[in-house]
Amino acid sequence: MTMFWVVVLACLAVQASSEGCDSEKEFECTNGFCIDKSRRCNGIFECLDFSDEDNCLGSKCQPGEFLCTSGECISGELRCNGSPDCPDESDEDGCVKILCHGHSFIYNAVTKTCMSCQHNTQGRNCEKCKPGFYGNAEVGTMEDCKQCECNGHSMDCDITGKCENCGHNTEGEKCESCRPGFRGDATKGTAGDCAPNSPDGTDEKDADGKDADGKDADGKDADGKPKTCDCNGHSTECDSAGKCKNCGHNTEGDKCEKCMSGYVGDATKGTSTDCKASNCAALCNNHATECDIEAKACKDCKDNTEGNMCEKCKTGYTGDPTKGTPNDCKPNQCRCNKHSDTCPDGVCQDCQHHTTGVYCETCEPGYYGKATGQTPNDCKKCPCSPRSIMCIEVPGETQPKCMGCEDGYLGEKCDKCDGENGFEALQGGPTAPNGCCVRRGVTDCPSG
Repeated sequence: MTMFWVVVLACLAVQASSEGCDSEKEFECTNGFCIDKSRRCNGIFECLDFSDEDNCLGSKCQPGEFLCTSGECISGELRCNGSPDCPDESDEDGCVKILCHGHSFIYNAVTKTCMSCQHNTQGRNCEKCKPGFYGNAEVGTMEDCKQCECNGHSMDCDITGKCENCGHNTEGEKCESCRPGFRGDATKGTAGDCAPNSPDGTDEKDADGKDADGKDADGKDADGKPKTCDCNGHSTECDSAGKCKNCGHNTEGDKCEKCMSGYVGDATKGTSTDCKASNCAALCNNHATECDIEAKACKDCKDNTEGNMCEKCKTGYTGDPTKGTPNDCKPNQCRCNKHSDTCPDGVCQDCQHHTTGVYCETCEPGYYGKATGQTPNDCKKCPCSPRSIMCIEVPGETQPKCMGCEDGYLGEKCDKCDGENGFEALQGGPTAPNGCCVRRGVTDCPSG
């Protein structure tokens, strides 16, 4: 069955241990987490992978199913999918959607996307703040993303709230100051807050002969640097000779007066958008060769990147795509118990060695063992007849125990006919592997 919705639960009663579980007091979930033994087979799913309720004697539901509080069994895939499937809606109780960092309640495993991100977040996993907001969206609270406070001169700020790309000739962590060469009150919040100084600079000197920024009227500060770094608004740093350092906004030159190779425009205008990409390679961080420069939209991002300007690593990869090299984004290390190397969004795909599950942590039907052993031989074939639903390991026993014989079959391996209830062997004697069990008088084995 294709799993359209995947949700991972976080439960306070579950904890991981690097040293393993205490076998006397704890039950080890198949994904390695520990819960108190008293919680095993209590009808409540408390392991992240629901394994604490698997293979329980007398259990009404089969492994992989969820028992509703009202008594019905539903597929475990429906647990916490954002839509109640139990008559009493108990399958949606107590779910923390950690795949979406608490900002969405539905995760679509087909598109690998969280739906309807809330709390001013965005992204495939609601993992980042929307433009105009800052913070760490991965903390998982409603207050993760706060609005940028840039006095109306920028919509951009970093994760700490420091404003970036201040416009209207302003600068500072809150775009609260006028850039050198401009004067006014940047906190008013209008485009005209900062006006150019007069040519002779007399309006900027106080009674002590110092400028508004506290520098001496001779044009030098205490370190002997020029009074003003004339960098056309693209840097605030320069050396003692007045040569600009760390030109930003894709500019270069002694005064940050030129656009870098691959960019065109007039760098002397003094805005963050003076220099625009002239070719797709520059716009797309060297990860694409086709784009719409005006729309700032790259096509067919390569090197495991994505985004309008190929500025993000694809899900399942990490790194800094803006470095512009083919190896910017490298694969994440999959936590699939060494049964798969493919795990977009942390969900393992194409589990090998007869394993299954979000982390390839469970043996598939017809096999038994501990899939978290991280070896190709973790899951062994059940020595039961095909008429057994499953088998489980029994402590102290050399052979697993066959469970769930089909109607008409019984025995340790579900390979004998249930004569007391009117079944007899056909086509090969009393053992199911060589024939089948049918009701007396029936001459053909049922299909399947």
